Amino acid sequence: MMFSPRLFRPSMLLAALALIALIVPTWLPSPARALDDETGTDQVIDNSQADFASGVFQRTVVSAAPSSPTNPDVVGAIELAPVGALNRNNWTTSAAALPQALSDAPVVALGRYLFVIGGATSPIANEENRSSYIYRGVVNQATGGFETHAPVAPGNDSFTAISIPAVDPGSECDTPLAARSRAGAVAVPATTGTNLGYLFIVGGSMYDQDCATYDFSTNIVQRATVDANGNIISSGWSAPSSWRFPTLDDSGNIITATDSPDLRGVQNVQLVHIRTSTGNDYIYAIGGLSIAPSQFLREDVYPHVFYTKVGANGNLVHPTGASTQTVWQKLANLPFPLHSGTAIAAYATSGSSQNAAIFLLGGCTDVECNTLNTSVYRADVNPTTGALTWTNQVARVGNSTQVINIQGRQGVTGLSFNNRLYYVTGSTATGSPGASGATATIPVAIYGDDFLLEDLTGSGTYVVGTNEVSDYVLPLPNKRLNAAVAIVPAVPPDNATTQVNAAWVYVVGGSNETNQPTDTIFFGGVGGANESTGTNRASEGWYYSQPFEVLTSGETSRLLAIKWLTDLNRPPSNPEADIRLQFRAVVTSGTCRESDFDPSMAPTNPSRWRDLDSDTSSQLRSQHGLNIIRLIDAFPTEEIQATCMQYRAQFIQDPGDRTFSPKLYYVAVEKVVAAKPDILIDTFDVTTNSGSFANISLTLRNLRRNSLAATRSVEAASGGGSFFVDLCIKRRTNPSTPELTAVPAPNPSAGSSATPSCATVSAQVPKHTLVPGATYTILLSAWVNSQTNQSADWSTIFGEPGTYDIGIVVDYNVMAGEDAEGRSNNRGENVSPPNGIIRTVTIIAPPSPPEPKNPKVFVPVVFR
Repeated sequence: MMFSPRLFRPSMLLAALALIALIVPTWLPSPARALDDETGTDQVIDNSQADFASGVFQRTVVSAAPSSPTNPDVVGAIELAPVGALNRNNWTTSAAALPQALSDAPVVALGRYLFVIGGATSPIANEENRSSYIYRGVVNQATGGFETHAPVAPGNDSFTAISIPAVDPGSECDTPLAARSRAGAVAVPATTGTNLGYLFIVGGSMYDQDCATYDFSTNIVQRATVDANGNIISSGWSAPSSWRFPTLDDSGNIITATDSPDLRGVQNVQLVHIRTSTGNDYIYAIGGLSIAPSQFLREDVYPHVFYTKVGANGNLVHPTGASTQTVWQKLANLPFPLHSGTAIAAYATSGSSQNAAIFLLGGCTDVECNTLNTSVYRADVNPTTGALTWTNQVARVGNSTQVINIQGRQGVTGLSFNNRLYYVTGSTATGSPGASGATATIPVAIYGDDFLLEDLTGSGTYVVGTNEVSDYVLPLPNKRLNAAVAIVPAVPPDNATTQVNAAWVYVVGGSNETNQPTDTIFFGGVGGANESTGTNRASEGWYYSQPFEVLTSGETSRLLAIKWLTDLNRPPSNPEADIRLQFRAVVTSGTCRESDFDPSMAPTNPSRWRDLDSDTSSQLRSQHGLNIIRLIDAFPTEEIQATCMQYRAQFIQDPGDRTFSPKLYYVAVEKVVAAKPDILIDTFDVTTNSGSFANISLTLRNLRRNSLAATRSVEAASGGGSFFVDLCIKRRTNPSTPELTAVPAPNPSAGSSATPSCATVSAQVPKHTLVPGATYTILLSAWVNSQTNQSADWSTIFGEPGTYDIGIVVDYNVMAGEDAEGRSNNRGENVSPPNGIIRTVTIIAPPSPPEPKNPKVFVPVVFR
């Protein structure tokens, strides 16, 4: 848009001061908005244990502190996690049991639903003893128990049975089969639509008398779709041939011919799902055992690593798009073949970056499990491509890293929560089946934000809880191998005064010390202050709140202050214990989730993480007791608005006393409606008298969305001074053809001295007059010539008879503090088409000269 480069705008003041010329100061447009503080309302974000339990823990836990809460606190706090072996008193045997005894049955969770998939009902391989069902249980997230219902066989009162569709099992058999054990399974939450997510079942051990007298590994990959109520949709099953588990040819390439006699299946595969920070969902199949009796009784242990990508619709696709014949891509091999171990998805946030990794533990390096893997490997996941980078340098020692070993176990499972690795049951015995070495322990390790395992005792101990006598966790009779494990978020009651948990962990089925499958389910709470028997605390940790809405009367909020209550009564042995609080805020349209925030830490990013410092007199960030940060003081040049907000807290202690932990009791935000000015054109009329120009009636109103609460004064939003109104007046050459068809819109890039190129006359509006709801009328005498900066000469402007078009532009330089919504009607679009208000009058005779009045007194011109 072209405009005349004006260096100044005049300001006139009519005064009747008995022929005395007075120099009167004018309103200077402010180059920057002057923020103002207000008193708003507090929105408590987290206070009780139930509030805090909904967040994300990284070496922190929710606790029932303090025992005697005081205003504004209630029972509930976040503190550093105790480190040590799991507390068996926090575990119990569920009153619910599986509908049948099962071993080698993977279990996955979606929301509050557990799905137990297939499994073996006896330890005999050459027998039709595999389950063809998925048993679904519904968890009471407050108690950890299972909801009950009228039993329907083959399910029971706690589990509903869903039949797995039979599928061609591969080259080993021509009979469609459904029953299997030793499959791999993962659950992938949906990212779009109303469904809860998807279950993927990979491979497994099958047997049927019509197929062979020997069990075999299948290459079936099946998907089930789970609706919002946890039901498996009968039409949501899928198992295309391109999804089948891959077999490599002699050159190491994936065989894509679906009728190849060389195709193999897999069982006891280490399967894991990763959702990266870029929103990609990958499934990794690591190692595995392949039994192919028709191929000369071949039994192989794989070192191979394959992966596939889950599309938004739940279909598997090739992760690089390189093939349509197979959805799998081969990655670099493991250093050794492996089956019957566990691959654990791990997540950590460092700075503003969320990272993912896979820990690989336990398992057998040969078919009969004569050698157990004691190495710990970690694969770092590329968030964009899904590629893996493996390392065995997994532990921190000083400022360097080292290799560590862990107790070898077969038939082991595991999971990660709160930056902890849980290495769940299994057998420490070599040989197959190894039932005599079944365990009741769940060893624990803790990793930092860089995925390095931490020394838990200060003496080089990275894994604790392996002693079957002193560290057992599962209640008697308790030892299990080939069990499965899953985790479900807990929902503590709001009024809880005893210790609660952030999640429930379930150990399902498995074989006992005599190798007999069991129907028992053990469960225990994690993420609580009594999770561990240890008295030492993690040296530091993070807590992330869930993203939460921060609306005021249904409108976008302007954030005024962040408040938090702490217990930092630091002992002399821990003088630098501290809590560092950060927050981020974003304006969204109808959503409030992690992906709504721009992760960039650039100072220009309005949704970046912002540091809060309540103890400016020292290196510490928080004070003992109530901390209040007025955002106008912390960020004087920013007006922070939000519909969605999130905070995170870093807990830090001096490692000189690891029995101490700082505590966070309460977090709140003070807010008001994020009101903005909205300058409306209330009236705009051009009138004539006997064919001569008579008057311009112009009244502006400051009212946003027809709500005083949503309206802010112009001065508060943009500082003192004034803004400008311009009229574009054009005489038509042809009376029937408009000379002015559009007027320019306000231009945020125009600069304070710019004038619309079409402007004929201009007037200033003092900002302080436009408080919420107020009107301001521009008198005819207030207009000045836009080119000469002298008082408007209406006799000259309308001196020639003809038809005139008059358009209006309010605040062309965008100096009133409106947002884009407010600026949208600054040409009057609320009452006329998008080209703005354009009035038309016909002049027959020039205006009558004005009556003599008091002399005019001009004030100094001001820069625009």
